Amino acid sequence: MLEPIFRALPGLYLVLTPDLVILEATDALLEQTHVKRAEAMGQHVFRIFPNNPDTPLLDSEGTVYRSLQQALLHKKPYHTDVLRYDIPTADGFKERYWKTTTIPIVGENGEVQYLVHEIRDITDKILGDRLNQQRQEQLNLISNATKAIAWEYDIVNDRMIWGEGLQEIFGYKPEEMGKNGDSWDSRVHPDDFERVQSGIREALANKQSTWKGEYRFRKADGTYAYILDQGYTTYNAQGEPIRTIGSIIDITQSHDTQEALKESDARFHHLLEVLPHMAWTASPKGKVLYFNENWYSYTGMRSGQTDGWISVVHPEDSATVLTNWHNAITSGASYELEYRIRHHLDGSYRWFQERGLPMRDADGNITLWIGTFTDIDDQKNPPEDREDIQLENMLRLSPVHLCMLNGPDHVCQYVTPGVYKLYGNRNYIGRTARELWPELESLGFFRMLDEVYTKGRVVYLNEYFTQIDQDLNGDLRDAYFNFKYQPLFDSTSRIEGIMISAVEVTNLVKARQRAEALAKGESGS
Repeated sequence: MLEPIFRALPGLYLVLTPDLVILEATDALLEQTHVKRAEAMGQHVFRIFPNNPDTPLLDSEGTVYRSLQQALLHKKPYHTDVLRYDIPTADGFKERYWKTTTIPIVGENGEVQYLVHEIRDITDKILGDRLNQQRQEQLNLISNATKAIAWEYDIVNDRMIWGEGLQEIFGYKPEEMGKNGDSWDSRVHPDDFERVQSGIREALANKQSTWKGEYRFRKADGTYAYILDQGYTTYNAQGEPIRTIGSIIDITQSHDTQEALKESDARFHHLLEVLPHMAWTASPKGKVLYFNENWYSYTGMRSGQTDGWISVVHPEDSATVLTNWHNAITSGASYELEYRIRHHLDGSYRWFQERGLPMRDADGNITLWIGTFTDIDDQKNPPEDREDIQLENMLRLSPVHLCMLNGPDHVCQYVTPGVYKLYGNRNYIGRTARELWPELESLGFFRMLDEVYTKGRVVYLNEYFTQIDQDLNGDLRDAYFNFKYQPLFDSTSRIEGIMISAVEVTNLVKARQRAEALAKGESGS
């Protein structure tokens, strides 16, 4: 009678023997850890919950084992505050964090009969704290790089965040400034306050993204510094301002000179390029290192995830995006590109303009890529044109197709819709090239892939004849394609995969064939 009641408890509980064999578990725990009841009952706990083999330095089993032994030895409850214990799933181990309490159940003979192991999932809190720390480190990094004080104001919650440099330039510690907007208001020179406030109100009323003001700011020693303050404001869907990010630069010594203003503008523009509404950074080789929080809020990607970003780009734009990004990395030149990104709430796509800039050291070497996004959907799709699908149809008929293979086994990571026209629906993602295209074995296809992967050489296959299902209705037509097999490199310049691109050249081939046929006819007459 008690068994179904225990299993239905909302908490995460295991009941173990002193030998650590699983006797019972709540349904909530089994669901949270992706374990089936029939597989777990009667098994040793560490057989069901093993260490993550991808983190050999992390001994989660050992930590839990010691906590269980403490409860057995002292016959008292034992707690762990933070425990990382990754959970195996169908897609591999997932990073998880827990708090645990082990309660020994002692019998009449004074011996421990059972251990009740209570678990609380604190993964969201740990990852959230980590993201906040990364954002603060990013803010501090930018402050140091630009020799400015970076700040962020949460308008909705009236919360002010100050970056590093505050004490060095103004003499204040962050805790001395205060946490709300008054920390700024009370330190602006009285003769400048209304002028500055008027400029801010006007900018917000006009829904301007940027604001700039020059005024005097009181330092900790009571003196005033001439500063240039510039902010970048973001708005919600209703057009209400929600957050401002900005920088303060001390121009006291040269505030009347044009050179100081130019230098300040340059530093601020740098800051805006790094901290727009959506932003990213990447390594010199093109590996994405960081997305800001607004990217995750819009795309629905897991916070902290940087790989797999191409999956939120419109399938008909992805080949262009990857090609332009690769060309920018190769040339080291900045680039601009317009394409569509999916909103995770309703699956709709909006147009964005992406700008990518390489940051260089004193020797001219690229040390970091910085990218920003600007929402241009209203410009691309004005209200009167929203029903116009001509552009969509043109993109759908594009002859450029793309497939990305990863690792020495050439596992498919991504395909554009055009690949389905070439080879049909073969459930591409996660399958190896040999599984996807066994019919190409006799053509030496896999030897060619191995050569591209091991030697890092680009291979071209021009005017390859095949038949394609243009309309995905089973009707095949003759077609010719130029294929390019190109190695992809990771941040350490090691080959990590292959990008296959296919461009249809059927019209060119048939035009040449007709010309050759005419030439033969003329020579024969």
